[in-house]
Amino acid sequence: MEPAAIPKEREPRRRAMRGRRRRGRPRLRRCGSPEIAVFSTVAAQDRAGSWRVLIRGAVYEAETETLQRRLLLRLLRKVMDVTPDELDTELFRNRVRYFVARTEKGHRVLVQLGARRVLLAKRSRRNGQFRGVVRISESELASLHSAGVVRDNTLTIEVETLDEPAQASGHVQLVPPVGWSVISDIDDTIKVSSVTDRRELLANTFLRPFQAVGGMAERYQGWAEQGVAFHYVSSSPWQLHHALSELCVAHGFPKGSFHLRSFRLRDHMLRRVLLIRRTGKRAAIRELLEQFPHRRFVLVGDSGERDAELYAAAARRYPNQVAAIFIRQLPERPLDAARSAKVFRNVPRDRWQLFERPEELPSRLGG
Repeated sequence: MEPAAIPKEREPRRRAMRGRRRRGRPRLRRCGSPEIAVFSTVAAQDRAGSWRVLIRGAVYEAETETLQRRLLLRLLRKVMDVTPDELDTELFRNRVRYFVARTEKGHRVLVQLGARRVLLAKRSRRNGQFRGVVRISESELASLHSAGVVRDNTLTIEVETLDEPAQASGHVQLVPPVGWSVISDIDDTIKVSSVTDRRELLANTFLRPFQAVGGMAERYQGWAEQGVAFHYVSSSPWQLHHALSELCVAHGFPKGSFHLRSFRLRDHMLRRVLLIRRTGKRAAIRELLEQFPHRRFVLVGDSGERDAELYAAAARRYPNQVAAIFIRQLPERPLDAARSAKVFRNVPRDRWQLFERPEELPSRLGG
């Protein structure tokens, strides 16, 4: 027997009911215009003398209110055991806005270096990030110096999207083929994060002003005055790039490139924001070492997680480049003798040092 036909007079009612169900679902409000975050990167010189300038950043759309944001706030409140009022601050809103922003795919990105404008070959990816390389000659670099676009080995670039109006500026560190570089961790090395305590880590990330580790900026500045280049490598997500850059400026850390992990909240369960492993540094360290094969590197980290293991592995793989490893001892998880012996096997004893205070670090590198 065939099913009875639905009377035509019931069709509008059924459509209206479906409409009411749809209208009952959470609706997302969007700001409407894209924004750009430009990451601090490096430029390397090739054998012919031209410079290979790395351009990186992300295109996103800030949102005023989303289901994703509400879920994240609810989860943060539960894990950190805080009241709604503690999340109702300008600081928290600024910290969380990049995590809940809608990343923008398919944007064409234009880069301006002085009077020259270059369209990147690839559009922004699904996670909103874009990456490209612009080559500049030595004569062009001299012109950029004269125009004030390059100062203190730092190139200022302007980035914009062609599809919809969005502009931002960024900085690229010009690193010569020969010299000394410091690869520095961020969390609990130069910034108080308490990575070993998840609740404290979240509070330090979202609720509190960033606090620098005392004395590290002064030691780093002393090294920078000797011509040392700095690369800040961290497992922190790119959404903290702006806040971390502000920390370095406010506390007097040397300018440098930032190498943060790629992270897109929509690609992860919300709970992974809290439990995600602090990974991603190995590839960034390897890329820097291979990008500058004739430079000498000093690796600075802490004993809280796996900095010692990563740095020791790099020293064994690149013994002619890794000149020293400095590990800051954290009282809650120090690097003891047994772990040190295991971690630094086949690494010469004069290549690594544990320290508690920045004053214990050498005042000069390579001397």
